[in-house]
Amino acid sequence: MKKTASLLSVAVLMVCVPMAMAGDFHSGASLICSDCHVMHYSQSHGYNPDGSGIVPTLGTDGPYHFLLRNDINDLCLTCHDGQGWAPDVLGPNTGAHVRQAGTLNRPGTGLAPTGHTLDGTDVAPGSNPSWSNADGLNCVDCHHQHGYNPNGNAYRNLKYDPGNGFPFPGVMVSYATGVNDLTADVYQVAAGPLPTHYSYDNIFFNEPDPTASSYAQFCKGCHTDFHGPKGGPEIGGATGVEFVRHPANDADIGAAGGGHSSLGVFTGNTNRVQTMSATGVWDPPAADNTPSCMSCHKAHGNQNSFGLIFMSGTGTVTEEGDDGTEVKALCGQCHVQG
Repeated sequence: MKKTASLLSVAVLMVCVPMAMAGDFHSGASLICSDCHVMHYSQSHGYNPDGSGIVPTLGTDGPYHFLLRNDINDLCLTCHDGQGWAPDVLGPNTGAHVRQAGTLNRPGTGLAPTGHTLDGTDVAPGSNPSWSNADGLNCVDCHHQHGYNPNGNAYRNLKYDPGNGFPFPGVMVSYATGVNDLTADVYQVAAGPLPTHYSYDNIFFNEPDPTASSYAQFCKGCHTDFHGPKGGPEIGGATGVEFVRHPANDADIGAAGGGHSSLGVFTGNTNRVQTMSATGVWDPPAADNTPSCMSCHKAHGNQNSFGLIFMSGTGTVTEEGDDGTEVKALCGQCHVQG
């Protein structure tokens, strides 16, 4: 079957050979078109004059739309599943770091069906109107394969219109590397080496707008009803009224919720979940630290239900949390009840 992504409007996400590694972006300076595309679904030798050179693998059930070499997920995973030159996004971690986004799962891999499931056709929780990819969830549902970077700094090639989408220019999760820029959504301390680049302790989250979160806005593309302004119908939390869903912006720890959360409790943890900060101060946490999607969930997922991070505050940090083994460990990061 010639599987392709119905939402795939241009070509593929991933590179296929080490020398084509392009960092956050699949850029023209380091990416070879033929790593992902083939003109006639046929290739018997390389592109050098003598016929030598790397010949990337072709899928067996092509030809494929957009001149791709393989089905979209299989093509992406050619590089992004256990290879040393590109981020590993599927299955057990093969690097000496804790991945910021965790791991995707996929039917047939033996991984627990938590987080985001490649090839899955389930309706996205909270989507309104209901959203799913009838061809199966794929990498380009969240990432733009050629990079969406009108300002040159779109974090991890995240799309501007995921899921049900947003009017152009949509939402962009921006980032800065090396020196923090409080107007950027993400602060990436070091650009490399690769294990460091994608490690959770190399990534921090700013809060350019104290009343909003670009990260949460991105997630809203699929999980519509889970996100909204404080006081709005999705979240609640207007003055004197309790929240109806957990806020992902505009709710500093200890400053909202009628005493249900405590900045002191959060600060007292040795291991802390990640939060946003308008001032760029996370350790010890400033009074402006605000939870968002990444505080409780791994973006790709992990082996806990819903990709939740069971972070009790002590022990060795893993992609599942630390010594915590259940959801109350996560809640106890900020909350005083229980």
